[in-house]
Amino acid sequence: MPTTCLIDTHAHLDDSVYKQDLDIVIRQAVNEGVWIITVGNDYETSIQAVKIAEKYPNVYASIGFHPLKIGGTLQAEDKLVDVGRYIELARHPKVVALGETGLDFHDLPQGRKKSNEYQLAERIKDNQRKVFAWFLEMSRELRLPLLLHCRDAHDEMLKLLETWDRATSGFDARGVIHCFSGNWKQARRYFNLDFMISVTGIISHGGYQGELLKKAPLSRLLAESDCPYSTPTPWSIRRNEPAYIKQVAANLASLRKISVIEVEQQLSANAKKVFKRIKV
Repeated sequence: MPTTCLIDTHAHLDDSVYKQDLDIVIRQAVNEGVWIITVGNDYETSIQAVKIAEKYPNVYASIGFHPLKIGGTLQAEDKLVDVGRYIELARHPKVVALGETGLDFHDLPQGRKKSNEYQLAERIKDNQRKVFAWFLEMSRELRLPLLLHCRDAHDEMLKLLETWDRATSGFDARGVIHCFSGNWKQARRYFNLDFMISVTGIISHGGYQGELLKKAPLSRLLAESDCPYSTPTPWSIRRNEPAYIKQVAANLASLRKISVIEVEQQLSANAKKVFKRIKV
């Protein structure tokens, strides 16, 4: 058994690709010294995440509502995101975070200003902001960190986080920007808010965020599989698995020209700092 415990901070073990062999996938992770946070994208998958975490000692859960599940009808979102149900589920001892949640403006309807498409896109953005605000409030109330999804909306998210930070005299829990896709200036603003950014297997495909990951303090980085997606080489043609974050750590070590052991130890310490309910 490896001496250093790596924590895969973002996995989707409820995905149907693991239906036949989840026990094997978990056992392979254990053999590599990897513990896992499996992530919900809505209330039902959040329940599934908790059930999986209950079954396996080295698996924990995060409960959330993904921004891509948010449409343009407020009433539908009010019904889908029942804050009271999430708060109750968050009291489970194996729930270690809230998310994934956040903002995603990437594939919104396109149209000229005042067109139907433009107005729909604006409603969706407003609804994403509303749901995001609910999770920010839950994080403060429950003292649980956030697993944040952000695509094509980093400046918007940072503005909301910075406003919230000032209004509440700081978060109780902070969290992580999952599969970070922003630039160095945005990364520094997240660091100033005491958030971390996470690294996926995409790092192994050459050039992705290379300069940023060289400059970022190692104490601000986390590793995730985002499985079954973002598979690192040499397994790129396969589905991803939590055990493969060992390769993420190895790629990060090579990029920064330091030892793999040093990287793994720091990534482990970072994860334990953020996810305080995990007892390794």
